[in-house]
Amino acid sequence: MSSSGPIIVSKVDTNNSLLATVLLALHTRQVKVQSVNTNLTSINTSFNLDKSNKVNSITWININSLDLLAICLTKGSIIIYSPLENEILYELNPNYNVSILDFHYSNSTKTGWSSDIDGNIIAWNMLNYTQVNKFRIGDLIENVECVNKIQSVNYQNKPYLLLGANSIYLYDINAKEIIRTFPGHIQPINEIIPIGNEFFLSTAKNDRFINLYQLDKTTTKSVFVASSNIIDIKFAKMENSSIIVIINEVGNLEIFNNPLSDNQTTPNKKKRKGVESKSFNSTIKLSRPESEIKNPLDSSIRINTISLDQNRILYSWLENSTLPYIDSISWVDNNGELEITKDKTIYKSKPDMKSTSHLANGHDVASAKLYNEGHTIVSDGLNLHNLEDDDDDDECLADKLDKLIMNKQQPKKEKSDLKSGVSLSVILTQALKNNDQSLLETVLTNRDSNIISNTITRLDPYLSIILLDKLSEKLFRNFNKFDQLIYWIKWILIIHGSILKTLPNLNIKLINLYSLLYKKSETLPKLYELENRIHVLYEQIDLKNEILQDNGIQEEIEIETDESDIEYIEEIDDLEFMEQDSDEDMDN
Repeated sequence: MSSSGPIIVSKVDTNNSLLATVLLALHTRQVKVQSVNTNLTSINTSFNLDKSNKVNSITWININSLDLLAICLTKGSIIIYSPLENEILYELNPNYNVSILDFHYSNSTKTGWSSDIDGNIIAWNMLNYTQVNKFRIGDLIENVECVNKIQSVNYQNKPYLLLGANSIYLYDINAKEIIRTFPGHIQPINEIIPIGNEFFLSTAKNDRFINLYQLDKTTTKSVFVASSNIIDIKFAKMENSSIIVIINEVGNLEIFNNPLSDNQTTPNKKKRKGVESKSFNSTIKLSRPESEIKNPLDSSIRINTISLDQNRILYSWLENSTLPYIDSISWVDNNGELEITKDKTIYKSKPDMKSTSHLANGHDVASAKLYNEGHTIVSDGLNLHNLEDDDDDDECLADKLDKLIMNKQQPKKEKSDLKSGVSLSVILTQALKNNDQSLLETVLTNRDSNIISNTITRLDPYLSIILLDKLSEKLFRNFNKFDQLIYWIKWILIIHGSILKTLPNLNIKLINLYSLLYKKSETLPKLYELENRIHVLYEQIDLKNEILQDNGIQEEIEIETDESDIEYIEEIDDLEFMEQDSDEDMDN
């Protein structure tokens, strides 16, 4: 089932021989299949899906004694993959182009059943990969949009389907109708486990309750309560003993001993609809030995997958965030008595995953041998195949001068020395391991985004957590370094964000960084407000300037109009007038 961290979904096949894991690898989804028991013929295969393909769920199916993996994709198809042949046999396409939620293979009907997000349920012939039948859950039940989980049961010697939405519906395949509804969950159903032909267990997303139903009745027979939300659940029975094992959201196992027995553990004070709720009997936790605990992650290792057989509990966990490891513990002894009755901590030492040496006698085994006279081929000394090229390369002095002139005219491209960040990551690793503050300050002075991203990419994920703590401390002491350190914080969250999400008590570890970033973010609305005020001032100034310019133009127009009303008498007119007066006087 899905869990936090790089694992999207992980499951063990029905024979407990193969483990399938879907991991988030950079921008793609990687599907890994490996053998549970390495003593037998070992299988270790993997392939990457296209960037556009995202995985909703995976299901193991066994057809003609061949284990196949059905991968439900969000793009609307189902990949049928054979780990033994390491190839994709077929891709089922319902032609609805909507996300596939679940796929189930029924041994009774020898058909596969798929459900999508629009409520379409399709029966597939798994021999020729064709559609046999289909219906829509909304046509049978009102207000039900989709089916999240499909399971098949034999009820009254006939094949039926259990369809899990928010409630569970018993569907008659032959009559093509719903004959019974099992309420009891509020959240969507994520797991249905049949127990024989009489009972079945169910869990829901983001819920810590397990309901036990009887197929003849619609009411809940028993309710089991976990400490937190249930990630995965398995059931097993051996003679007179039975067990329910769940993975909680913290990554620990919780054990319910003999869940079908009426004389179960001390009943819980709380009751659901008159049914006594029963709590778990014990827990199993993975941890590092005390000598290897260096950070909070080492004290609690998350379990990702579980599977049960007659007497063992198989569980898997991740090392180095990418490598699944598998181990088992017995839950019943040879006499049929339950062994896990008290809380238990299993200590797992960190495996030695040093890179193997690829050098042998000074030579890289993956490359060609260096020079050795014993295997060197000496050709004929008269090597004449380049004579024609030499003739073509002959140039006269004028041609060479022309080339020199052209080279001077063309500017030379400056060589950019791109630093890859390899050496910087080595220095940063040394500074973090030795707690060397001066060396760390030297590294943190770099502000080149490309170098910082390359350095963080090559840095160990757990060292990035230490680096994030030190960055938050530096910011808390001196907030003026925010512009310098924010690039490092950004790339740590981008590159190692998936691993940071798996940390327990992450909010406590990063409380200082959160408070600083929160205070910094509070200034953004004030800056926006200040920016708006500045824009308003600029607009007011521009408006006043426009008004003043308009007034100046009007004054000039008024002056021009006033001056046009005045008539001027030229000096020559005055002279003529004076001459006329003098002539008149002389006549008199």
